[in-house]
Amino acid sequence: MSKKDIKALSEDEKIDNQILELLMKKGIKSAPDVSNALNKMYGKVIQTLLDKEFDDFMEYEKGSHGKKKNENRRNGNTSKGKKVKTDNGEIVIVPPRDRNGKFEPQIVKKRQKVLEGFDSLVISLYAKGNSLKDIRDTISDIYSIELSEETISNMTSAVSEEVISWQNRPLHKCYPFVYVDCLYCSVKEDLRSVKKAIYIVLGVDAKGCKDVLGIWIDSTESAAKWCEIFEELKSRGVEDIFFVSMDGLSGLPEAVEKVFPQAIMQRCIVHITRNIYSISSKKDCKQVISDFKKIYTSNNFDNAKLKFENFRNKYKENKKIMKKVEDNIGWIFQIYEYPPAIRKAIYTTNAIESLNSGLRKVTKGKGSFINETALMKVLYLRIKDLQKQWSKGIANWNKIRNELLQIFDNRFLQYFDI
Repeated sequence: MSKKDIKALSEDEKIDNQILELLMKKGIKSAPDVSNALNKMYGKVIQTLLDKEFDDFMEYEKGSHGKKKNENRRNGNTSKGKKVKTDNGEIVIVPPRDRNGKFEPQIVKKRQKVLEGFDSLVISLYAKGNSLKDIRDTISDIYSIELSEETISNMTSAVSEEVISWQNRPLHKCYPFVYVDCLYCSVKEDLRSVKKAIYIVLGVDAKGCKDVLGIWIDSTESAAKWCEIFEELKSRGVEDIFFVSMDGLSGLPEAVEKVFPQAIMQRCIVHITRNIYSISSKKDCKQVISDFKKIYTSNNFDNAKLKFENFRNKYKENKKIMKKVEDNIGWIFQIYEYPPAIRKAIYTTNAIESLNSGLRKVTKGKGSFINETALMKVLYLRIKDLQKQWSKGIANWNKIRNELLQIFDNRFLQYFDI
């Protein structure tokens, strides 16, 4: 550190000590006393900055008798002090006025009742699924400041613009893996609560990074809507998808194939397992699932076929279970067409199940959302929060990438520079 820096630091310390001495002379004895004193100082600082901003706007200082650069003149101050909420409480400022009414302050904008420190707090609480009432009560409890639900709603209104921009942003040209799923949430509609389907698409790009490509809300899940969604992804720049992992919605594979004919469909084996579990008796379900697991965890296709024959011989009398297994065995055998790392990436939709679990934390137990816009804002903010954990990309990507190159060769190379 230079002598100049040390001298500047020393001067700052002197000023800090002087401020401290002045505060102590005011008889400060408790934390609330400190907060109140600092808040009063903060109010005076904001007022000073506001007055300085007005001087710069008018291009002459108050009381100046020299020649003015423009015809506009000062017109006193607002008759009533303006109350503004801050992190430490409430301050009162007196905004200056000009005769032409052209002054647009930036320190504390017109109609602004809360300084920016609260915006991030409100949005953070909103992202975690708190209702407007919950946020209002939390701020009241912590800061002893009363914010109306309307004020809080206005703070989150800018998020709606973010959602629109995010939902329409350009996407990468290639996503080797895409996971799709649907969850449901209650929304108020015509004074009644109705279940809405939330469509979610999670993609893994050519560098192994996960990204939520979009969320859509509709009255129910349908293949037609999924087709519309994939058409939208294509219009936003997606040229190729290698694998789509999904649940068992009828018509979904055909909907994807219509838009991305080269994409390989893969049923989520975890979903299939759950379906088998649900139709098994309580006495036998653990053994049934254990035997079924031996099929899809086999080392190779021949072993998987052998385990399936063993399963069929053991449960051939249970028509219901055997029908479910035989209806889906093709999806299970399909995974053995691919190397181990890719096989692990496509046989389950765990990636999107984990995402859904994170989204449910901000929707479950919250009652009905006032409208779809409010629901979209909460989901978007939650996704932004969850994506902070994805910065390193998916595990074992180098091995997966090499296997993709072996299978897709130039189809993959054109999108990723090795």
